[in-house]
Amino acid sequence: MRSVIRACLLTGLPVSAAGMAGLTVLLTAADLPMRLYPAAACIPLLAGCFCAGFSAGKAHRLHGIRCGSLSALMLAALWYAAACVAGGTMRSPVQLCILLPAGAAGGICGVNTRLPLVKRRTHLPARIRVRTALLLRHRPRREASAETEA
Repeated sequence: MRSVIRACLLTGLPVSAAGMAGLTVLLTAADLPMRLYPAAACIPLLAGCFCAGFSAGKAHRLHGIRCGSLSALMLAALWYAAACVAGGTMRSPVQLCILLPAGAAGGICGVNTRLPLVKRRTHLPARIRVRTALLLRHRPRREASAETEA
């Protein structure tokens, strides 16, 4: 569950917030009718839910659909609550029908990505340590010379 929350807050929320900021600039520059604003606002949310699902699936490495859907649900709930507070009225959560599959698709993609290759550790340092320890411990025996025996 921790990976889902972390993915939602650290990946999905910044991606969707940056998308909303970019969308605000675009909608301000283009003179579009007001009825297109909710549909246009769904695009950054889709991107944020996909990215949140992707990072949750990649972090958890199991159950991509569940992790992605939960992270998308959390992100959609955050934006839904913000829209209700900013608007002052309750709105219908119709966007969940679109956002949950996007998060699930991101979770599936995140689980199926390859892990980065790990450098194989050679045992050369261990072999060197063992060899030097053996060499340091080895002391040649002094052979009894003829002088000491006599």
